[in-house]
Amino acid sequence: MKLMFIDESGDHSLDPKKIDKTYPVFVLAGCVFDEDYYNNTFVPNFNSFKKAIFGGDDICLHTLEMSRPEKSKDKRFLLFRDKSFRAKFYEELNKLIKNTDFTLIACAILKSKHITKYGLSALDPYLLSFDNLVNRLIYDLKKNKGKIFAEKRLDNLDQQLEIAWLNIKVSGTDKVKPAEIKDRIEDLQLINKRVNDAGLQLADLLANPIGRHVLKMKYKPAGNEIDFSVIKSKFRNKNGVILKYGLSILP
Repeated sequence: MKLMFIDESGDHSLDPKKIDKTYPVFVLAGCVFDEDYYNNTFVPNFNSFKKAIFGGDDICLHTLEMSRPEKSKDKRFLLFRDKSFRAKFYEELNKLIKNTDFTLIACAILKSKHITKYGLSALDPYLLSFDNLVNRLIYDLKKNKGKIFAEKRLDNLDQQLEIAWLNIKVSGTDKVKPAEIKDRIEDLQLINKRVNDAGLQLADLLANPIGRHVLKMKYKPAGNEIDFSVIKSKFRNKNGVILKYGLSILP
């Protein structure tokens, strides 16, 4: 059994007036694990990492709270204000990711170009990216079964995703027939963001750096973000080529 954990970075809105000019991209990242490895190795390692850094494994890591610690209800995020703490955190996180066995897939939507190309017919970035990740997951499952785990958002957005998932099972995607999807992917589960789920936290931590990379933003000084070379090494690829195999940039 393969497990894919997905989380996003950026706003899915296609209202031109609401597009953040400093981050005009939407990214959906998926981390794919073997189920036994995930439960028996990654989750214990991730919890040990958090215990070593924060003194407990009950903290739920979210990029937004790490970058704006003063807005978090968990005061441990205030530690990110300290330069030496950030350096230690990212040093250990880089080691953890580097030594973890998983496959990374992601889809990035350049929103302004998406609107310009498709106008009123432009698909919701989350749902379009979700289709893309389902395709990649199916390609890699082969004879395995899979499950997808996504973080809950607003109720209406969760309903849209659940309807989209039903449509995919009935009609397939542009790449995969519905029978293959129903045969290979057993379930889509939506999980509350406050549930301490290691896979969703990893997807959250990786989505924003992928977006910054797609936008060709300058890398932060060492000790302030995940080393992108570590992220790059985890992408699904073909002979080292990531674009279109592990990372799709649309349109």
